[in-house]
Amino acid sequence: MFFANSGLYAIQQIGITGAVGGIFAIVYLITLLAIIIASVLLLWGLWRLMKARQGLPRKPLHPALRILVIILGIYPVCIVMMYLQIWYGNYKQEQAYKAETLRRYTELKADTRFGEIVVPAGSLINRGDPERFSHLPYNDPLLALESIRFQMATPIAGVLAHALSVEGASLTIELAEKYQLDTPEGPELCPTGHILQFPFPVRHISDEQRTEPPYTWFRPSDWQANTCFDSVSGVMVMHVNQDGIYFPEAGKPYTPKQ
Repeated sequence: MFFANSGLYAIQQIGITGAVGGIFAIVYLITLLAIIIASVLLLWGLWRLMKARQGLPRKPLHPALRILVIILGIYPVCIVMMYLQIWYGNYKQEQAYKAETLRRYTELKADTRFGEIVVPAGSLINRGDPERFSHLPYNDPLLALESIRFQMATPIAGVLAHALSVEGASLTIELAEKYQLDTPEGPELCPTGHILQFPFPVRHISDEQRTEPPYTWFRPSDWQANTCFDSVSGVMVMHVNQDGIYFPEAGKPYTPKQ
């Protein structure tokens, strides 16, 4: 049974590869044909023009031949238009992606309240694309917040943090100081740089709550941390520069660009 299933999978993959290869071959032939037709018509037209300038004009084309030349001339034009349309579509898609990236990964312009904390200006914030909420009557910089790397160590639930994330079903913070976590097995010392996790009181925070400034649902001082763990990358807060998206160094505050 294993060999039969493996054989079927291999045949499927070969079939998919063959289909993709066939499509590329067809596109290549269509493009090559357009280049050949355009080149032949261009050379033929230049030859007739050169003969006319030499005083040896060629006979006017028969109406049927003229129609054929027009039809043949339309074909490479259509192929060029197709490639231009593909290029423009890719260009628009790339520009839209760049605009979304700049909306999602940016620096906070001014101190802004997020629940019971104030996020300092210059902090690096990551959001779900706020463009999804363009129908809302406000434009808050922390709309659809996912994570923050603070410009300075910021107290959260009585402990200093370099970064936080509110994605998923819990708050995670990157510790900027040691923290003693009380567990059923006894006290546990969480070193600086470790990740401290606070499960949300309710498993899921609704979009309605996440998009209502000043985000009063965010009250970590009322929540109970349940675990801490080491993470090489810390809370992964992304930024964007001329080379694309990257992760600033963990274990320290974010330094805004000068």
